[in-house]
Amino acid sequence: MISYLLYRSASALLRIVPARCAAPLAAAVAALFYAAKPRIRRNVARNRERLGLGRRGTWMVFRNFSRAVADFLRLSHLRRDELMSRCVVRGTGHLDAALASGKGAILFGPHLGPWELGGAYLATLGYRINTTALEHPSKRVTRFFSAKRASWGIVDYPSRTCAASFLRALARGEPVVLLVDRHFSKRGVRARFLGEETLVPGGHVVLALRSGAPLLPCCSFYTDDGRIEGVIGPPVETGHPPGPVEAVVSACLDRIEEFVRAHPDQWFGFDHVWREGEDA
Repeated sequence: MISYLLYRSASALLRIVPARCAAPLAAAVAALFYAAKPRIRRNVARNRERLGLGRRGTWMVFRNFSRAVADFLRLSHLRRDELMSRCVVRGTGHLDAALASGKGAILFGPHLGPWELGGAYLATLGYRINTTALEHPSKRVTRFFSAKRASWGIVDYPSRTCAASFLRALARGEPVVLLVDRHFSKRGVRARFLGEETLVPGGHVVLALRSGAPLLPCCSFYTDDGRIEGVIGPPVETGHPPGPVEAVVSACLDRIEEFVRAHPDQWFGFDHVWREGEDA
């Protein structure tokens, strides 16, 4: 209940304050989050070590995350012209070519940048976006977040029952968007990520092999001038006939690594991705 009231209050506040004031507010929240979460700080530092960056720079990850959360909470208050003027997505031709097959498309990416706004932008272009999100401990918060996405036409399915819904969406020729750099269950695929083997999601690949839908890498990020840029890459080759799930997952991780290395300060790896040695 407390979490729900905090998110709802923050959303209401961001509706009335000028956009120029949102950034300082987000920075203040980031500072509190940074100070109060030493375990998460250590996990971010470890993940940055995997990128060869050392343990410095963790603050910017927290700062950019708060910025993305603030933008998400403002999402239902934004006008279409505001979103369109702030965002751009490169590579929609890859998506259009994939959808032309009639089997839909699976866009996969990392927890990086303002992905919620990137999805909303695609929805304004006329794409019917299907996705899922990990349920919040508070059901009210989960419904609140889903309503934010729905305000832009994004269909958000419960994570435990989304597979059948995704297959139906792909059969209708629609895109499915998934974040696949972190696993949240004991099931997954062992694969090398940033130089070391770990457990990662494989559901996006299983969906692709079952449906025949192409797999397209994607991400969104803040540019230096404060705009939001999205990227959709060419499809990952699955082979003819398709290769084993593990091989395709590894090929997808290679694309994700490119995004993470290009924008390390916007990769929200708050879990220690390599579970061994993670703080409790």
